[in-house]
Amino acid sequence: LFKTEEPGKESGDFLDDINEESLTILHNVILEPSVGADAVTIIDKLSNNPGSEVEKIYHSSLAYQFERSGYFALDSSSKVDDLVFNLVVTLRDTWDAGSATQPKKDENIHINHDKEGKQTQQKQKNKNTGGNAPVLEDARRVALRAGTILEAGPHPEANSLILCKLDCGDVNEAGEPEEPRTVVAGLAGKIPFDELVNRKVVCITNLKPARMRGIESTAMLLAASDGQEGDDEVVQLLDVPDSVPNGELLSFENMKPCEPDAILKSKGALKVWDRVKAQLRVNDEGEATYQNDGTVRKIMTSAGPVRVTSLKNCTIG
Repeated sequence: LFKTEEPGKESGDFLDDINEESLTILHNVILEPSVGADAVTIIDKLSNNPGSEVEKIYHSSLAYQFERSGYFALDSSSKVDDLVFNLVVTLRDTWDAGSATQPKKDENIHINHDKEGKQTQQKQKNKNTGGNAPVLEDARRVALRAGTILEAGPHPEANSLILCKLDCGDVNEAGEPEEPRTVVAGLAGKIPFDELVNRKVVCITNLKPARMRGIESTAMLLAASDGQEGDDEVVQLLDVPDSVPNGELLSFENMKPCEPDAILKSKGALKVWDRVKAQLRVNDEGEATYQNDGTVRKIMTSAGPVRVTSLKNCTIG
């Protein structure tokens, strides 16, 4: 709805910051039959008991998260054969009125629905795509960055964990370097501490921070494993060429540049990382790859592919 995060802050009048292009209406959108049935139930209740105080309900009592778009509530203009859902919260706000790839505030999804339910929707699916917004691939939503391990040592409360200080190239709004991130990793006994310090590695910087045995971890290290159990397991971090600057956003071979979420924190967003992780492997050349839909893509830096020391044909996690 607005072009800035704090409407009216500069001019004193929030109306000056209204985004004139914020209203978008999508017609004939395909809807899950169960959602349509819920909407019809709400409309029937409102029609039959408009003034009832026993069960006070509103159109907006029905709300859903539509994947990759946001949270939508049933609009009061809805009819049984003509449903309207109104966007109330987007999943990714950029405060950029000109962005063509981000969902816009005040977006309406207009859905034609009749009593045939699923059969009608299947016919509609063959005629339209349900909207023209591009779908961002899972891999491009994950922030894989280059980082340098500055410190490494044991976790004070857990023998299986280690603590690291990691320079991920973070800067504040003024462009000044921020404090290194704290990383808690399950690498105790796997890699000597002196082999970790000053090592340039791959880290994930947009996962939801997790508290592990009393210490919050704000990034994650990526490592390859030979799959053995216990002390026999061989683990190697994903290495980045020394010439790559900390904070560089890595990419996938022959794929568009990544556009990572600010943070992957909802259950649905965290599943994005789970799906990507399941497709990460080291190939027979010792290079880190993303394998999806039969296509193998190397994880790339500005100085070449990401590699491991000696492991081959194994998983990454």
